[in-house]
Amino acid sequence: MTTYKTYKPEGVSDPYGSYVHGIEPPIGSRMVFLSGQIPVAPDGTVPDTMEEQAAICWQNIEAILKAAGLGIENIVRTTQYLTDASKYPEANAVRAKYLGDHRTASVSITVPGLIEPNWMIEIDAIAAAPE
Repeated sequence: MTTYKTYKPEGVSDPYGSYVHGIEPPIGSRMVFLSGQIPVAPDGTVPDTMEEQAAICWQNIEAILKAAGLGIENIVRTTQYLTDASKYPEANAVRAKYLGDHRTASVSITVPGLIEPNWMIEIDAIAAAPE
């Protein structure tokens, strides 16, 4: 398992959720940048709930990382784009389920909309692993 250096300097408040303020992959790490993953199931359907949409995004992230020979534990940064800030707790619960005890640098943003009006969430990620 890769160990990342994390940062929480004095004078900075504790993280608001399951993330770290800064994270540093080992020198010479291989970097994989994931495009925004959308809540579209393999059969083309889009579920109605935030929990199901977020789960599809995270399943996609897992599949892409696996194809690259990596895993969730290699993620160093995520960005969640939400169309409804009131759904943040649901999205974050799914995120916590997939990340477990692993902590990443993280950004969550509320946006007025995504490309399709029924999408409530999109998630991108950056992963790093030593060569």
